[in-house]
Amino acid sequence: MSLAQFWATLRAARWSIVLMMLVASGVAWFLAADLPKQYTAKARVMLNIDSTDPTQYAALKRNTEQSYIATEMKLVVDDNVTRAVVTKLGWPDNPQVITAWQLATGGEGDVTTWAANQIAQSIAVQQLEDSSIIEIYYTSSSLEAAKQIVALIRAAFIEQNLKLRVDAARRAAAWNRTQVTRELTGLQRAEAARAAFMAANQIPLDTPQGGLDYAAQATAMQQSVGAIDAAKSAAEAPEDPVVTKLRRKLDGLDAQLAVVRLQGETNPATVALTAERANVAQQLAREQAVSRAGPSATDAQIGVVRAQRDADYLAARLRLIDRAPLYDRLATLDREVKFRTVRYTAAAARVADFDQIAAAPTGLAVIGDVIASDDPSYPNVPLMVAIAAGSSFALASALAVVRELVQRQVRGAEDLRFFAKVPVLAVIAADVPRRSRWRALLARVPWPRSWRSRRDSNPRYRLPSTAV
Repeated sequence: MSLAQFWATLRAARWSIVLMMLVASGVAWFLAADLPKQYTAKARVMLNIDSTDPTQYAALKRNTEQSYIATEMKLVVDDNVTRAVVTKLGWPDNPQVITAWQLATGGEGDVTTWAANQIAQSIAVQQLEDSSIIEIYYTSSSLEAAKQIVALIRAAFIEQNLKLRVDAARRAAAWNRTQVTRELTGLQRAEAARAAFMAANQIPLDTPQGGLDYAAQATAMQQSVGAIDAAKSAAEAPEDPVVTKLRRKLDGLDAQLAVVRLQGETNPATVALTAERANVAQQLAREQAVSRAGPSATDAQIGVVRAQRDADYLAARLRLIDRAPLYDRLATLDREVKFRTVRYTAAAARVADFDQIAAAPTGLAVIGDVIASDDPSYPNVPLMVAIAAGSSFALASALAVVRELVQRQVRGAEDLRFFAKVPVLAVIAADVPRRSRWRALLARVPWPRSWRSRRDSNPRYRLPSTAV
């Protein structure tokens, strides 16, 4: 069937198509007007994606914004949110709600759970274009009820979101506090083991890391002594490099003694440092005597100094060789203390971070007031009438085409060419008086065969044109 034949078929059945469209549209309008009206209200919430927490401990990774927004959209219809809304509305104690629950479930289950499910079925959530704003929709038979419930849903969603984050942060902080206690215990044990090892082997304290109890005092003492020694060195201006070295060594021993004396004069480390300081003081005195004598120094003085230098060097070297395993063990203990200190500091920082997250406000922001229209969102009468009219037009056109294919009639030159099997050279308009509308309608009535033969013999009912 060509386009011209299809158009001729529609023209022939136009009144049937129009009548069917009118009937379908009227029925659709009548049914839509009788349906219960539904009103939709919406509320907007903006998700703060850039700074979800003040410490950036749980900052979003790249390309995870969409999954975060999708998760938040699912939390809107979560059971905890809907149950909170039902509780605020007072539905568990409402006799009407209880009656509806009993009719729907036969009294089985929980009325709060049933009511929460009913609210969840009327909630719709969608993202506003490509932004971080989500829109919450709620549909109800009452406009005021829709506005009230969607506002409660938004408030419950924000409250539940904050509760989830705070609870998670508090649980993480509590777990990390146990880790802090464990790491502090390990650090104290490592400090005690190092201090006991140094005391047992008479190793002088060469760093302020002697323990957690007096580490701060040792640091402050060293800073003050170091400032005084710096002033003395600048005033004296020693001439000989060896004298300068011995003076600095003596100053360092004084600083160490100031710290170690906090443990008592009978402490092995204090005794060892005192003896070493006396030895260094004697060396410094000899070196200063030689340095002051200058060119007038005797060979005996220079020989004594050199012999003492060699003896000190040999004694220090032999002492270092003999006590090398002790210093290796001390280095191992120092590394253990540093390792425990780092772990303890990291655990304490995590506790502080999670405490700050738990105390921070929520990352959600309310945007505007609740939006609702006085026009019902359902039923959409114009849309339903348009769908009915379009569907009836398509159905009537299809029926007309099927009827034309079953009962083929000559409606133009193409139909004549199809039935006659000969080419049509031209179409000459017939000079036939125009029929009235009522006569044309009567001509379409399926009269009996005897009446049709009389009608066909009448020139009024012949074809409007003559094909040659």
